Amino acid sequence: MDFNIVKIGGFIVLVLVYLTVKKLFKRFADFTENIGKLTNTEEMEIEIEKLNTKIITLEQQINNKP
Repeated sequence: MDFNIVKIGGFIVLVLVYLTVKKLFKRFADFTENIGKLTNTEEMEIEIEKLNTKIITLEQQINNKP
């Protein structure tokens, strides 16, 4: 009987460890995803500003040509 109790207890512990690790990885993945979204939007805004200034300079060059 002791052997069966040890097996059942071990199985329960393994399931709890699996669920805990799974939950931690999910939280970590969500956290890194949110960080990626925040930095990505800032980088995109900077890139849009650069492209807008390039467009303006090109328009000015086109308009100044004889």
